[in-house]
Amino acid sequence: MSSTESCKQELEISVPWEQVEQETGRIVKAIRGSAKIPGFRPGKAPDTIVRSRYQKEIRQEIIDKLVPRFFWEQAQQQNLRVVGSPQVGELHLENGEAMRFHAEFEVYPDFELGDYRRIEVPFREPRVSEEEVAQELEQLREQHAGFRNLDPRPLADGDIAVLSLKGTSQDGAPPIEQEETTVTIGNEETLPEFNEHLRGKSPGDEVDFEVRYPDDFSNRTLAGKSFSFHAEVKGLREKELPELNDDFAADLGDFRTLEEVRRHMHELIENQRRRQATEAAQEALIDELIKGHDFPVPEGLVDRQIATRLERQLRSLKQQGVDVSKLDWDWDKVRDEERERASRDVKASLLLERIAKAENISASSEEIDEQVKRYAEQTKQSPAAAREKLAEEGALDRMQVQMSNDKTLSFLFDEAEKVDQEVEAT
Repeated sequence: MSSTESCKQELEISVPWEQVEQETGRIVKAIRGSAKIPGFRPGKAPDTIVRSRYQKEIRQEIIDKLVPRFFWEQAQQQNLRVVGSPQVGELHLENGEAMRFHAEFEVYPDFELGDYRRIEVPFREPRVSEEEVAQELEQLREQHAGFRNLDPRPLADGDIAVLSLKGTSQDGAPPIEQEETTVTIGNEETLPEFNEHLRGKSPGDEVDFEVRYPDDFSNRTLAGKSFSFHAEVKGLREKELPELNDDFAADLGDFRTLEEVRRHMHELIENQRRRQATEAAQEALIDELIKGHDFPVPEGLVDRQIATRLERQLRSLKQQGVDVSKLDWDWDKVRDEERERASRDVKASLLLERIAKAENISASSEEIDEQVKRYAEQTKQSPAAAREKLAEEGALDRMQVQMSNDKTLSFLFDEAEKVDQEVEAT
């Protein structure tokens, strides 16, 4: 099956009248036992009265019971791996005749595995210089810096201004009111308007100014918003960095010397870069794997993947404080933009599942238990309750598939031919 073909299939299904009548009898019996029909004691109304009075309900329940049953029986007989649920139409249900209906659905693609071992991927072992370790140590010094108050004088670049700050939004955002906050004058992370209006001011001075936060500002509740600020300079401070010595190392944790800290920082940077380089190489490996296999992907799986990706994005925005109900998004456009990536993800998953089967790779029960345990801790549930919830939502099966795919991808990376060159991380 090539990518130009479709995963869509159709079936014409017929249910013998004897089966329809048998199911009708069961439904009528159930209704008669609970229905309240004038002139008859509960459970004593004749079949003809029940069938006549509850005709629509009986018809609908026949359809609900028999259509899925006979569709899946037929799909199983033909060894069809159906994606999702079928679209049912052209349904014919008349007294004394076989029930007939037309079902349209998608199936998982059937394809032959091509070469997947020894795929050539770009990968370079990470290199960490002493200068980079020194930069990390400087960041540690910054994180452990102390502060001391300075005598009043005009604020200059590098000074830490202590402010009382009040801000009102011109765009309906919540007001900002901080009795004491700090701003580093001239710092590249400080908004230009703060630098411009606070530079040269002294403790006791007050100033009013306007600020528009950039659209990509890290705090999403402020991003793109305009504020009118009133600031009072309450004081100024300077930062005191600790000395780089063994005492500083001991303050960081289980270290005796500064050299131990340097080795630890070197290892951390190296591991992080190896992880990033591995992930980038694995993405390149998947691209090559997809190029070597031409088959269609079910639209139902692509739509499901788009929904999953959008749910992740919305969840991330919520965590950043964004009111997602007020997002003015063109959802059709957003879904179209996600379609290409979602289709690639589905194709990659289908390939990894097929390779996992060929190589007998799967997630062990212990690995799944550990994942459930982590989820339980994050959601503050017992492991048993967490497992039950995941199973009800179908997430347990997805978790197992994802873990199996991750193990398969690691297997493919281990088998791959690594070419010593960098690859851009995605």
